[in-house]
Amino acid sequence: MQVTIAPASTKTGTAIVRSLLSFENQFINIKALYRNVKKAPEEFTSHDNFTAVEADVSDASSLDFSGSDAVLAITPPVYDGRDIVVHAETVSKNVRDAVERAGTVKRLVLLSSVGAEFSEGTGELKTNHTAEQVFKDTNVAEIVFVRCTYFMENWTMSLETLKAPKPFFYSTITPLDFKVAMVAVKDIGQALASELAKESAPPTKPYIFELHGPRPYTPLDVKDAFSQVLNKEVGAKAVEKQDLPAFYGKIFPSQIINEWVEMATCFLPGGIAEKDTTNPGEVDVARGKTELIEAIEVALK
Repeated sequence: MQVTIAPASTKTGTAIVRSLLSFENQFINIKALYRNVKKAPEEFTSHDNFTAVEADVSDASSLDFSGSDAVLAITPPVYDGRDIVVHAETVSKNVRDAVERAGTVKRLVLLSSVGAEFSEGTGELKTNHTAEQVFKDTNVAEIVFVRCTYFMENWTMSLETLKAPKPFFYSTITPLDFKVAMVAVKDIGQALASELAKESAPPTKPYIFELHGPRPYTPLDVKDAFSQVLNKEVGAKAVEKQDLPAFYGKIFPSQIINEWVEMATCFLPGGIAEKDTTNPGEVDVARGKTELIEAIEVALK
């Protein structure tokens, strides 16, 4: 079986390749796309069934999926101020066309996110809605969309504040006792690798399911996890809704600040994508096993 990861350079792409390489009962040839093949980790290139391929999903002419049985599509984020929806549409069409051109692909799996069911009001997550719209009619036998919840590792992206004399982290999720579904990147890797390698057909086309962690968490749970892992008291500083533009303005180009504000608020109480974590939604839910404290411990190593 040949599986192509397009692209493999993201954290999730790396986790998916790692999981595929761990499958002992199946022989899977992995083609992993990198804009620079030198970025392929040695832990992967040492495997005989792993091949790093120089290709760019934004360059249609570089994509060749011939011989692939399954393809994983990831919409790589862009932070340079360009139109994120146009970018998502372009790379998705490039991958879709390459899948159809190959003629061998039986299954297409897309890494998506909760909120992808909405066409507006979700900011940066509109890229996932766009990708789903492009891929839903791909001419292959099986299509699977995996909508992931909030990444647990997102909390560890600003390590500077955790190294302060009085360590703390910022939470754009408010109030601090608000429960949010979260999932570890490790579990994303295992779930998507399993979908790529499955021999049984999904129940629908496309088949859509959400990927959650073992239970929902609050920013206060994150505070406790940091405190335990670092063995010191860690504070949580809430970034209120009205302060989000200024907060993201220190991180992103002005053209995309509103997209990030909209994404951050759409899951908050009263937001368009707010989840009732106690009630089942309209699609199936799969659960990873990694607890928040485990994910944070690994991310901080």
